[in-house]
Amino acid sequence: MIKEQGNNPDGKEPVSFRSLAAVAVPGPAPYAGPDWYRMAEEALGRLTSSSQQANPFQLEGLARVAMMEEFTKIATGFVDALQQGDHFLTKAIAGKKGSPIISNMVNVSILATKLGMGIGYQREPLVGLALAGLLHDVGMLQLPESLVMNPGKLSEEDRERIRRHPEFGFQMLSKLGAQYGWLAQVAWQEHERWNGQGYPRGLRGEQIHEYARIIGLADIFDALMNPRPYRNRMLPHEAVRELLVAEKAAFPNQIIKLLIQQFSLFPLGTMVQLNTGEVGVVTQLNPRYPLRPVVSINQGTNGPGGKAKSVDLSATTLVHIVEVVGTDTGG
Repeated sequence: MIKEQGNNPDGKEPVSFRSLAAVAVPGPAPYAGPDWYRMAEEALGRLTSSSQQANPFQLEGLARVAMMEEFTKIATGFVDALQQGDHFLTKAIAGKKGSPIISNMVNVSILATKLGMGIGYQREPLVGLALAGLLHDVGMLQLPESLVMNPGKLSEEDRERIRRHPEFGFQMLSKLGAQYGWLAQVAWQEHERWNGQGYPRGLRGEQIHEYARIIGLADIFDALMNPRPYRNRMLPHEAVRELLVAEKAAFPNQIIKLLIQQFSLFPLGTMVQLNTGEVGVVTQLNPRYPLRPVVSINQGTNGPGGKAKSVDLSATTLVHIVEVVGTDTGG
């Protein structure tokens, strides 16, 4: 059971189970904007197809400009949408559904952008971070799919080929010219680690581009939230705990703390059980009382399509979360 966060956080009169309707709040308005997630998957899918024949970033003139404009538009869309709500963040933590490489690139863009918002980045650097997240693993597109998707134990030679993908990404993105030199550097450095234990060059500390530090953490976080042949997928709070145990020295304290603040307790999309026996999905966070988010509870017997009520747990001391039961994968 999760320990209570004080008996009466706001000094209000206790709310009984019978008056729970009094603390029901309107749920967040459904996201009605463009489906940037789908557009990112489609753009990266086209990039994957063209990468099998040649470096797509070698396109000449207007074709190359149009390609980068498309990715920048998607990155901008993610930034604007995340500044308004967490629809795409919920989607990113729900687990991969399509190509693992493409889903990872999209999810890392979203997760890294959320961390950048916590740091205090303004819109322009956030767009740069989102763009770098989208393209951080382009070097993987140069590797055979049979190697990347191999569920078995890799030979030393195959492991070395995979460890070269940051170099491949750097070479590919360098063809974009000086304007995107920073982007090539981020792709080259996102597997470097603060303590010097990363690859390919063993950079440490401030030698590593700040975007690469953020994206590196988001990349591991996303990997942990998706299954591997040797383990099940972790829930967000479990993934944070694993990072703290295994990777704490690999990243600056600042972004580790941000990760804890954003994802360690009950992130958006987490399915939780209340002490009333009801099961709901976290739809809004409460930064002041992180143990007491807003939870959407389905009512009636009509299944997922039934009417839902939203309950603000910060408004009552009698109702609280007792356990995490999963992550909503809808939407």
